[in-house]
Amino acid sequence: MTKRSLPSYVIENVELWTEKGVEKNASVLVESGVLRALGTKVDPPPRATKIDGQGKVLMPAGVDAQAHLRVPGQAHKETAQTGLKAALKGGYCALLTMPNTQPTIDSVEVLNQGKAEVEEFEEDYGVSVFWSAAITKKLNSEEWTDYNALVDAGVRAFTNDGLGVASDEVMREAFKRLENLKVPLLQHAEFLGHGGSLAPGPVQERVGAAPYPSEPEWKMVERDLRELEKFPRARYHVLHVSSRHTLDYVRKAREQGLKVSAEVSPHHLFFNTETIDPDNNAFKMNPPIRGPEDQKALWEGLKNGDVDFVATDHAPHEVLMKTGTFDKVAFGTLGLETTLPVLVWGLNEGFLTPQRFVEVWATKPAEFLNLPKGLGRFDLNAPFHAVWLDVNAPSSVYDESSIASLSKNSCFVGAELPGKILGAFHEDRTFRFW
Repeated sequence: MTKRSLPSYVIENVELWTEKGVEKNASVLVESGVLRALGTKVDPPPRATKIDGQGKVLMPAGVDAQAHLRVPGQAHKETAQTGLKAALKGGYCALLTMPNTQPTIDSVEVLNQGKAEVEEFEEDYGVSVFWSAAITKKLNSEEWTDYNALVDAGVRAFTNDGLGVASDEVMREAFKRLENLKVPLLQHAEFLGHGGSLAPGPVQERVGAAPYPSEPEWKMVERDLRELEKFPRARYHVLHVSSRHTLDYVRKAREQGLKVSAEVSPHHLFFNTETIDPDNNAFKMNPPIRGPEDQKALWEGLKNGDVDFVATDHAPHEVLMKTGTFDKVAFGTLGLETTLPVLVWGLNEGFLTPQRFVEVWATKPAEFLNLPKGLGRFDLNAPFHAVWLDVNAPSSVYDESSIASLSKNSCFVGAELPGKILGAFHEDRTFRFW
């Protein structure tokens, strides 16, 4: 990876992809890190450095609305440096990190501790970190966090990610408290007690892993939506949907006018129970990869809007936590560096148009988190963040040696992934990945 800082530059001869459509033979002009012009009639000043876009795709850098950066306190899994380097390599400009850290992000004090850890590397890599906080202290579903103080300190969402909120009473009170704050509650939908590791299927049977059914997910969503009806101004978001039945409930709730949204993770889009690798324990994630019908429904939901966007659920672990049988190892897989190739695969399969590609990758998650201008979209006179991508590059085998994340627990190792990320642009900095 090479990095340059340029006071003024123009990227010429690109295929410009935005949420509005595609523009070929286009250029963009960036001065002092700010987007000044884009399109087919850009007239750059003589002092601007010219960069040949080679006819490849230039589109807004991505926004990941669910990543486990493991900051603060879990540097044995991921550091601020390695996590943001992985985000840069994956084409992102912003991410929302989850609060199930050590200590839990359940107070302004811990939030500020996390902010201090990432600040240097946000500057180095051009990737901004946004923060979620726990719904309850220590994720225990008993003692409330101070929602008002945390929102005032910059928190964009509340979640007990990793632990679904099982109590009806706690959900009611959370919706009540969040109704006027205009930030979403993100639910890891899972009623505990199932004891499962892999969704029912041939690999689950072959390795003898405990089956993980879909009911714990969709039954919690069903319960949540009943409670949400009592607080119609509250925002509710389903993290990492894995089951087609969950989407049925999301769709019906929207038809009722409730403020409901949903996301899908790249591994649930790319694999199903018949294609997972029984020798790679990174395939144990929560929720699990489900059958071909669920995979098809998730792509269809992403296409038609039932699923709002893609989020990585990037969950790094040290080797020890991913060593052993499927029933013994920790849940979680990496995602920051492999999401764009998965979306290219979906494009090639006809699941996405270029316009929808940009929406689910960048624009929609940026809107969901109410991010500043220039993040997730190209806004004139705003900071410039873009990823440069060859969508026609042939598939290549994803190799562990290329992973920038501190941890290497990726279910995509050994998979053939299409497309190639050529570089990224973050304000006055350019990064090339070869």
